[in-house]
Amino acid sequence: LMQKKYEPAIQSLEQAGRIALDNPSMQREIFSQLGDAYYNLKQLDKSFSNYEEALAMDSSDAHVLNNYSYFLSLEKSRLEKAVKLSSRLVALFPDNATYMDTHGWVLYQTGRYSESLVFLEKASRASGSGVIWEHYGDALFRNGRESDAEAAWKKAQNLGGGTSPDLPAKIRDRKVY
Repeated sequence: LMQKKYEPAIQSLEQAGRIALDNPSMQREIFSQLGDAYYNLKQLDKSFSNYEEALAMDSSDAHVLNNYSYFLSLEKSRLEKAVKLSSRLVALFPDNATYMDTHGWVLYQTGRYSESLVFLEKASRASGSGVIWEHYGDALFRNGRESDAEAAWKKAQNLGGGTSPDLPAKIRDRKVY
C-alpha cells in the first residue's frame, strides 16, 4: 500500500482479513487500509464500504474518519455524511492541523465558506503544508478576500507538496477554478 501497488496490496489485505477473523483490531485496520487502496484505484463503492466496516468496529478511528470524509468531499458525494464524520474527527482531535483542514475542506465543498474559513485558518496557522495553505486561499477567495487568497496561494506554491495543478492559474488569474 505504501509503495502505491494497490492491486497486490488489496490481495494481501484480503488474505490477511481471512486469517485474522478472530482479531477485531486487525480486522478494523485491514478494512481501513482496504478503503485507502480501493479509493486509489477509484473503486469508490468498495472503498467506502470498507471504511463503513472499519467505523462499525471503531467509530473514533482517526485515520478512517479523516480519509473517508476527505475522499467523500473530493468526490462531492454524500457531503452531509462527510460533515458528520469530519465534525467527529475535530471534536476528538481539536488541535490537529490535518484534521482541521479536512473538516474545513468538507465544509468548503458544501458551500459553507465562512464556516470553512474558521477551520482552514486555524489549520494554516499550525501547518507548513502547501495543500492546507491552498485550501485556506480558496476559502479566503470565496469569502471575498481576494488579496489574502493570492498571498495564501503564493505561500502554498512556495511550500509545495501535493498542491493542485490549478494553483499557478489561481495565482495568475486571481480566482478559484
